[in-house]
Amino acid sequence: MSKLKSIYPVRNCEHELNNSLVTVLFKKKKVGFIERTFFKKQIEKPHKIDLDEIGSFIWLLIDGKKNVEEITLLAKTQFNEKIEPAEERVELFINQMHRNKFVSLFEKKEK
Repeated sequence: MSKLKSIYPVRNCEHELNNSLVTVLFKKKKVGFIERTFFKKQIEKPHKIDLDEIGSFIWLLIDGKKNVEEITLLAKTQFNEKIEPAEERVELFINQMHRNKFVSLFEKKEK
C-alpha cells in the first residue's frame, strides 16, 4: 500500500443523503468580478456534486477516526470485486476530494 494508508481524512464540506447516495455541498472559492456583481445570489447557493454508490460509501466513512487503510478494508468488504483495485480507487477518490478541498488529510502521531 502507498504512503496514504496511515493518513486520516476529514470532511470539510456538508452533504445531503438521499437513498444512501451522497450529494456534496460546497461553495466556490474563486469568484470573478462579474459573478460577484451580477450573480451574487447564485454565488451564495452551494454547488452540488452527486457521488455514486462507492463514492458515497467512502465519503460517509471519512470522519477523521479511520485512516485510508481502514476505509479501504471496509470498502473491500462492502463491494468485493466491484471496487477492485480497491487501494487505487479509494486513494484516487480521497486525493480528488483533497485536491478540491472537500477533505483535509492529517497524520496521527503515535504515542
